Order: sequence, then C-alpha cells, then structure tokens
Amino acid sequence: MEEFEDSQLRDLQEVDGIVFRDVHGERIAIGKGFPYENVFSFMVHYFNFYTADDFAEKLGYKNAEKMFQHWFAKTTKLNPFDLMNWCKDAFDGIYADDLADEYDYEHQAYLDAEDAKYDRLAGK
Repeated sequence: MEEFEDSQLRDLQEVDGIVFRDVHGERIAIGKGFPYENVFSFMVHYFNFYTADDFAEKLGYKNAEKMFQHWFAKTTKLNPFDLMNWCKDAFDGIYADDLADEYDYEHQAYLDAEDAKYDRLAGK
C-alpha cells in the first residue's frame, strides 16, 4: 500500500480527500489523483494486501462472507459515500481539511529549507 506523505496534504485538500491514519500502522490518502482515487480502489488494494477477511473484521464483521452477504442483501442500500465514512471511522480517518488544522506548516517550511540546504551542500 502507498503511504500518504505530509507534503501531499495541500493536493489532497484540493480534491476533498481523506486520510486513513491507521491502516496497519500506515497513513493512506483517498482522493482523485492519488493512488487510491476512491474507496473502491482502496478496497481492491487492501483486499490484495491484507485480505477481504481482514477488511471485514476491521469494519466489525465476522468475515468477508458475512460482510458481503449484508452489503448485497435486498434491504441494504450501501452507497459509496456511506462506505467511505464507514472506512473513515474504521481506519481512524480524517478529512484533509481537518488534518491541515493539526499540521504545522511553519515547521515543515523550516524542514524543507534545511533539506534544500543539505542538498546544496551535497551537490544535488
């Protein structure tokens, strides 16, 4: 799975993205133009990487079979927005705009300047 980097925050905000902050200890971005453009793309990668059963258990089901039975029952009308919010809750997600409130841009600018200084000294 491709991890979200803080330097991508502004791009994620522009597409009203979401960060899942605990996907087996990694932060994953969901948003147009990112590796996981929508919740379905994320699910495919998650299933391949961790299994559908793991995903189902994270959402509170006994296993993937029970999850799919519930989702596709005639009485359930699950839409992508509902699924995204469910995943957001399950993976400690946060909207990019809300994440920005927790982010220290001044500290990041200082770190970027230090990186550039070291790159210049290293001849990069």
